[in-house]
Amino acid sequence: MTALALRGLLRAPGRSAARVVVLATAVALLGAMLIFIGHSLRTMTSSAVRSVPLDWQGPVGSYQAANGLAARIAKQPGTLEAAPVATAPFAETAHHAAVGNIRSASGSILAVPPGYVAHIRTIRFLRGGLRPGSIVLDQQLAATLHAQPGDTITLTPKQGARPLSFRVSGIALVTSPDVLFQPLDPLTGPAPAQPPANVAVLPIATFAQRVAPTLPAIGAAALGTSAVPGAQTGTQWQVQVQVDPHALGGSPSRALKRATAIRNRVERSYPGRVRFVDNLGDNLSTAAGDALYAETLYIMLAVPGALVALALAYLAALGTVDRDRQDLALLRARGASRRDLVTLALAESAVIGILAGLLGTGVALLTVRFLVSGAGTIGSTRVLITAAACIALAFAGALAARLAAGRAAFERSVTDARRAVRRERRPLWQRLYLDVAALAVSGLVYWLTARTGFSAVVNPDSNPTLSLSVYMFLAPALLWLGATLLLVRARGRAVSWVARRVAGERPKTSAGFLLASAGRRGAAINRGLVVTALLLAFGVDLGIFSATYDQQTRVDAQLTLGADVVATAPPGSVAKNNLLARIARLPGVAGTTSVDHSYAYVGPDLQDTFGIDPKTITRGTTLGNSYFLGGSATQTMAALRARPDGILVSRETVTDYSLAIGDLLRLRVLDHRTGSFRVAPFHVVGVVQEFPSAPRDSFMVTNLHYLRSVTHDPGPNVVFVKASVDPVAVSRRVEAATRGFGASVKNIRQQTLQTVSSITTVDLAGISRIEEVFAVLLAAAAIGLFVLVALGERRHELATMTALGASLRSVAAFLWSEAALVLAAGLALAALLGWLLAEMLVAMLQHVFDPPPDHLAVPWAYLAALAGAAVVGGAISVALASRGLARLRLGTILREE
Repeated sequence: MTALALRGLLRAPGRSAARVVVLATAVALLGAMLIFIGHSLRTMTSSAVRSVPLDWQGPVGSYQAANGLAARIAKQPGTLEAAPVATAPFAETAHHAAVGNIRSASGSILAVPPGYVAHIRTIRFLRGGLRPGSIVLDQQLAATLHAQPGDTITLTPKQGARPLSFRVSGIALVTSPDVLFQPLDPLTGPAPAQPPANVAVLPIATFAQRVAPTLPAIGAAALGTSAVPGAQTGTQWQVQVQVDPHALGGSPSRALKRATAIRNRVERSYPGRVRFVDNLGDNLSTAAGDALYAETLYIMLAVPGALVALALAYLAALGTVDRDRQDLALLRARGASRRDLVTLALAESAVIGILAGLLGTGVALLTVRFLVSGAGTIGSTRVLITAAACIALAFAGALAARLAAGRAAFERSVTDARRAVRRERRPLWQRLYLDVAALAVSGLVYWLTARTGFSAVVNPDSNPTLSLSVYMFLAPALLWLGATLLLVRARGRAVSWVARRVAGERPKTSAGFLLASAGRRGAAINRGLVVTALLLAFGVDLGIFSATYDQQTRVDAQLTLGADVVATAPPGSVAKNNLLARIARLPGVAGTTSVDHSYAYVGPDLQDTFGIDPKTITRGTTLGNSYFLGGSATQTMAALRARPDGILVSRETVTDYSLAIGDLLRLRVLDHRTGSFRVAPFHVVGVVQEFPSAPRDSFMVTNLHYLRSVTHDPGPNVVFVKASVDPVAVSRRVEAATRGFGASVKNIRQQTLQTVSSITTVDLAGISRIEEVFAVLLAAAAIGLFVLVALGERRHELATMTALGASLRSVAAFLWSEAALVLAAGLALAALLGWLLAEMLVAMLQHVFDPPPDHLAVPWAYLAALAGAAVVGGAISVALASRGLARLRLGTILREE
């Protein structure tokens, strides 16, 4: 049977090549999707791993325990670095400078071993470095003391203790103080704390010898007291570990399992001696949840197009259905059984599937390589998996199309199989009206999801976060299915009805005659209409959703970052070095404003607090009316400006503490002058639900000058910059202007790539480019295949008209009129169905976008290219078919029946 199948394929090389190319294109879309999803998940994993400054922190009881455990853990498989570290408080530091004796408030000590920054990047040295017996000052502490490398300062570990003298060997920037000084309780997990105002860094050996003897060690019963600055009264010895990122490949869920297994193995190796606070696992857990929804979203966007593309294989097989039916019937007449025919179909489909699968794999690899930026190297294992999947899908598609096209020969007797006209029985799904049921259930699920599809999940910090109901994706899936089945049920009845109404029973004009002819071919036209309309609808849905998604990602990125460009400087650096004026003078800067980002306690809850100038805040960033409740952005800023001690609180805080406008709110704020907390009065003037650079949970916004008067902090530490040109170019200029002052600069382009707002962590740019290219190509192929199939189905009819004297132009009119009819109806249906699908997806995801979109974004250029590709494909196929008509062998064709 294999030899017979090969001879059959070689006997019609053009037809076989067309089937291979169509199937290869369809499976290439699926293959590219598989490759991209794997690449995307690996990218999510690496991004999640890179964003964790410190993977594990294990509290221990002494320096000897920390030193011994670190040496052993560093040799464990899967660990990159293990270091003994200590944190401790100090009462004050002092420096005899040229201007006199300068003292600082209390702060914290970080004791680390040599080479600590090689793998654990929580410290960035600005000048000098860590040397035995010396001290490194955080930039803010160095500015307070007017100290430089080479100076000598004194450090008092606790009140009443003897000051200790140290030589300053460097100035550093502690980049992750909230993690370094967080409470270490393995039972509660990561809980980043308010960072200390002043930080000094010592070599751990020097610390153990000179400072640790004056302070008690924190025992297990006291874990967690370092959550509040100033509350830590002793030394917290710990082992800090970085996991080898090369051991955490694959998807975030796989990396999470691997990271957890490594941690469990290490803890099991030293039972009762160390348990870790797992910062890495916490971040990977969030990424794993995002990855689940990313995969679901990819499937919803890609699979419908791939399935419709596979339907092209069935459309291609229909081009020779009559000839194949007669060949199979002839084999039946010569004694072939149904089993022999199925074996023949399997052999033929296997050959086509292997060729199409390999070709599709190559196209998929090239597509990802050229259309996805940063695709990197695709491993041989993934290539083999993709090739196997493409071959399997191509084989299944070829077999399904072969059996569907020639089912008469497989199911009926020899005599029935040779009949040209047969009575068809309605399939079961039509008798059960599954198409209507699918559309009804789709609407019901959509309605229910819009009302209840988002549920609050309380995390260990008691902060409610939104999580999606996966079942909501049933709504667009059932809409796809119901619309497809409804179009199949129609079987061209609408075309026939329009033809009768317009052309009449006896048409007298050429247009009427062509329309009447199309009306009699309603079922055949409907097949092409279904595939063409669904492919175009797929392209419209994809284009609108992707454009809206990209629009909201940019909005979300700006809200998360704060502005087009944001410069974060050490406390006091903005005011001392006049950074606001320096940045405002740079080319491409449209406006600037400064913000003081600090923290305050509302009862027991630590919340981000933003001190702003209501008059100038809109110069550096954008405030939307949807950010505030009970008034517009202008009204809310005016209310805040009118009351110096006014404060805007989040909706969560209003609910949790039963607050109302005008209520007195007492906050515990850190007084930088004394290093201790004090209670400061504020009055609620508004409710805020979003604010530039604010977190997703509770936060507060107040007047900058009043905040500084109660905290005595050195001034703003953030500058928002509004760019009038490319934000990337402006960020480079800002970085160059502020590099000497310890500022770090980010731009909105960078933030868009690492947005941390729920489902918008998913980057659709790559898969959108892949699918948009395939949608354009497949739309052109669909209308082209319809014309070529129509030529194959009507070749006897068209040959008869030519033999009777009809001109080739008149005969070709039957083809282009049907193509125009399919194209016009397909574009109309695609616009409606594609818009409905995009509206449904965006509406169901609107609460996940931060803030929700106000309207759909329409990519007119892409939609014009999509429609243009279909028109060009139809025109080219009609031209090729017209040339084919001139070469028809009339005698041979007329003798076939």
